[in-house]
Amino acid sequence: MSVPTRDFDIIITGHSALPCALLDTAEMICGRQAGVRAISLRADMSPESYSAALRAAITPDRPTLILCDLAGGTPFNEASSLAGQSNNLVVMAGANLALAVEALLSMGALDKTLIERLLAAGRDGVVEAAQMRIGRSQ
Repeated sequence: MSVPTRDFDIIITGHSALPCALLDTAEMICGRQAGVRAISLRADMSPESYSAALRAAITPDRPTLILCDLAGGTPFNEASSLAGQSNNLVVMAGANLALAVEALLSMGALDKTLIERLLAAGRDGVVEAAQMRIGRSQ
């Protein structure tokens, strides 16, 4: 019997301690994961030094999902720039715990179907409690 595997790596990136905290929390839920890293943009880093750290975290020729904290921020901009040079990189912004957990638990290829499922998980992870109560009472 074969064990399902994830055919891609995951990098969680963003500002300050957020990427490490997001990964630690996702692994608390999912267990430790191979092929998953957190790369933080620290206050003392330039965009160039951050980009170098991000490039060093990417395994050449291996599909990689890069989850960024904020669209338009340096981590997202640098990841997007690298993705423009490679068909193996998928970059998403607005990472939250729901998206990170879904990504860590996903097996198989980093294809269009998975990308759509991950985007939906991230969107669906943002809710207002009052709306959830209304939905339960119907």
